[in-house]
Amino acid sequence: MKFLHRVFFFSLLLIAAIWASFSLKANPFELAANFEFFELLKLFYVFVATVIFWPLFYVELCDYFASRTGKNGKLYLQYSRSIQKDLVVSTCSSIVLASIYWLDAVPYQFSGVDIGFAGIPFFVSAIYASFQITNVKIAGKSVSKLPVILWVLILLIFFGFCYSLLLKNSSGGFSTYQAIWFQLTIVFGSVYAYTSVHLQLHFLEKGQFDLSEFKKYFFRDVVGSKYGLYEKMEKPIQELNRNTKTEKARHAKRLRKKKKKR
Repeated sequence: MKFLHRVFFFSLLLIAAIWASFSLKANPFELAANFEFFELLKLFYVFVATVIFWPLFYVELCDYFASRTGKNGKLYLQYSRSIQKDLVVSTCSSIVLASIYWLDAVPYQFSGVDIGFAGIPFFVSAIYASFQITNVKIAGKSVSKLPVILWVLILLIFFGFCYSLLLKNSSGGFSTYQAIWFQLTIVFGSVYAYTSVHLQLHFLEKGQFDLSEFKKYFFRDVVGSKYGLYEKMEKPIQELNRNTKTEKARHAKRLRKKKKKR
C-alpha cells in the first residue's frame, strides 16, 4: 500500500506540474537558462498555490476514509461523520450532471464551467465555516478573530481568482487542455479548503485537538519527510489540550460558584 500511495502522490504532483507549465505557457527550464529569475520566482509561487492541491486532494481523500473507518481515532470519526452528508450530496450531484452530459446528443464543450463550478459550494462552505469559528467559545473565551479574518481574506482572494478563471473559460478564453487543468485545480483546491476549515471548526467546538494517524504515516513513510514537520506539531498540540482542559475546568468551577451565589 505504501508503494501505491507513493505512486499516486508523486504521479499527481508530476502530472500537475507538467500540465501547469503547458497551461500557463511557461517553461521553467527556459526561464532558468535565460536568467529570468523574477519570472521563475513568480512561476514557483503559482506552482505552490496550484500544483500542490493535486496530490493534497489525494491525501485528504485517503485521510477521510481513514477517519470514517475509525483509524484516526474518535475525534476524527466524529468529524468525518459531520461532513459526510455534504460529500455524498456533492458527489451524487456531480455524477448526475456528468451522466446528463454523457447521454445528451450535444458534443461536450470544455468551455463550460461545470467541472470547476463543482468546487464553488466547497469554497462557500469553507468561508461560512470560517465565520462560524468566530462564534466558538472555549472555556468561556471567544476564539481570536484576527487569524480567522486573515484566513477568510485568503479564501476570498482565491475565490475571486477562481471566479475570474471560470468567467474567462466560459467566454472561450482557454483551450481544452488549459480549461481542464484550471477547473480540476479549482475543485481540488476548494475541497482542501473545505476539509481544512471544517476540521478546525470541529476541533474548536470539541475543545480538543489531535493529529491524523494516517497523515503521520503518510508524510513519514510515504513522502519520506526528513524534517517531520507534521509530527513535530504533536507536542504543542498535547500541551494545548492540557491547557484547554485546565481552562475548561476553571471555567466550570467559576460557573458553579455563580450558581451558588444566586
